[in-house]
Amino acid sequence: MKGDDTSWLGNYFSTWKANIYVVNDRSAPLTVLKNKGREAMPFLTYIIDRYDSLPDVSIFIHSLRYQWHNEDPMYDGVPVLQHLRLEHIQERGFVALRCSWTMGCPAELHPLNPSGESDDRSQNEAAWAGVFRHLFPGEEVPEAVGAHCSSQFAVSRDRIRARPKSFYEKVRTWLLETELNDQISGRIIEYMWHIIFGMPAVDCQDAGECFCQTFGLCNLTCTERACEKRYKLPQYATIPQGWPEVGPGKDGWPEKGWAD
Repeated sequence: MKGDDTSWLGNYFSTWKANIYVVNDRSAPLTVLKNKGREAMPFLTYIIDRYDSLPDVSIFIHSLRYQWHNEDPMYDGVPVLQHLRLEHIQERGFVALRCSWTMGCPAELHPLNPSGESDDRSQNEAAWAGVFRHLFPGEEVPEAVGAHCSSQFAVSRDRIRARPKSFYEKVRTWLLETELNDQISGRIIEYMWHIIFGMPAVDCQDAGECFCQTFGLCNLTCTERACEKRYKLPQYATIPQGWPEVGPGKDGWPEKGWAD
């Protein structure tokens, strides 16, 4: 969004090429046709724009450094990217930037048996199968869909190009034309990225294995679903203004050093 502070990318990752799409400023160097569908629109636009000039690995993230879903004790995006093992991404093809099963795993959606409730997750579940049939004609709708939440991931060039550019244009056209609100349309694509990039419908890797292979953190104490001292689900989805100097230890936010 216009006004978001993205200077942290240049400060910490100056050798990486950043493609910063500003969705609410049509005069920005990189922008979108319409601010619709949350992060799905800039992500798809990047793929379409760069399809013929993709780097070996593309990392798709939200703009702000501190975000509630960042897989870090203080929700800091810098160590997440610093630990990311690029060679593993090329080997596996696609990785989420989360390993904990807190949200999205082991099965976020049951498209063939939706709950019928009215909350956002249930509305997503109810609409998901119809969108899947439109985007993947002839393919069987999966009974369950599971993936790490929050639409931050890394994918290899080969895995992106496993589908033609026209496929991504088709997804973007659907996003532009759908009457579903942004919360639902964006969430539908959030739980399709892993399938788009060739992973199974349920892509919930063992947490310890994920931390070791994706981030090189191999001596953690883990269960299948989570590792100790890596992540706490906060009560709120908006990081306090001034974090981490302001906010730790208050209103349910973790204390500084809780994972030391």
